Amino acid sequence: MDSRDSIKRLKGPIGIFGAGGFIGINLLQAIFTVRSDVIGFSRNPKQSWRINSCKIPRSHFVICNLLDNKSIQSVIKKHKPQTIFNLGAYGAYPKQKDIEKIYQTNFLSTVYLIEVLKNHGFSVYIHAGSQSEYGLNATAPHERDELIPNSHYAISKTATHYLLKYYGRVEKLPVAHLRLYSVYGPWEEPDRLIPVLLQKAKEKKLPHFVDAEISRDFIFVEDVLEAMIVVARRLKPSYFGDTFNIASGKKTTMKELATLSKKIFDIDQNPIFDTMKQRNWDVKNWYGSAAKMEKVFSWKAKTKLKDGLLKTYEKIS
Repeated sequence: MDSRDSIKRLKGPIGIFGAGGFIGINLLQAIFTVRSDVIGFSRNPKQSWRINSCKIPRSHFVICNLLDNKSIQSVIKKHKPQTIFNLGAYGAYPKQKDIEKIYQTNFLSTVYLIEVLKNHGFSVYIHAGSQSEYGLNATAPHERDELIPNSHYAISKTATHYLLKYYGRVEKLPVAHLRLYSVYGPWEEPDRLIPVLLQKAKEKKLPHFVDAEISRDFIFVEDVLEAMIVVARRLKPSYFGDTFNIASGKKTTMKELATLSKKIFDIDQNPIFDTMKQRNWDVKNWYGSAAKMEKVFSWKAKTKLKDGLLKTYEKIS
């Protein structure tokens, strides 16, 4: 797929909610390199380190509080986005513990936003879900498999999955829900595993790890952006309200990640495992299947973990 061509073909203006976040800023940059009618909505752009560090003109960032219906109404009325990507989220990090805010941000704000969009009209709405929705059923599940969420964050994302299924199947709205796996790349939160790993690699060291056999499905952010754009570009009525896994389909254990890092970054130090505390919602085997994305949209992740790590390392060096 030619991403640039697909970006050109998206109906504008394009609105990105959660533009100050990791994936949001990457998506905004990718679109902005091709066209200028893209707007990043953020609760407080001036306090976002990503927005303050990027080279996109500040005129492309607009204040919007997803917890305030009047704020949503105001920006939709003024900017009239036709292609919408909603990456706003709260609760994915251990430090984000406000339960009420988790449900307000991840579920109720989605209701507010889509109800406002309905009144103004829109072309397509793409929502960022999470691998966490599978919870205890995390070993290579397909979209039709049972969801057993094991955290408030996961429950809120699962609720949004059903909300979008309702909007798509019952109200026939052009919406889709994408379950993102372990996305990594430039602009990721500095205290996350991959950024910490790469910062240590600059010193020819390794960070401490959790259990060596804990696994994740790491997917490079550029592959995720391509998936979002292809769904936005080619979503057909027969798939309105559907959910799609955005995964590499590859299981990578912490031991494999450490071994790969030693090799590509020429690190002599041996990894130390079982020293990091696991989060309450962590499960051992956490990886996905993107077979549905490949079948429906001919999409699959292209970037090997080695190449993605090197690309990200170059950005922080």
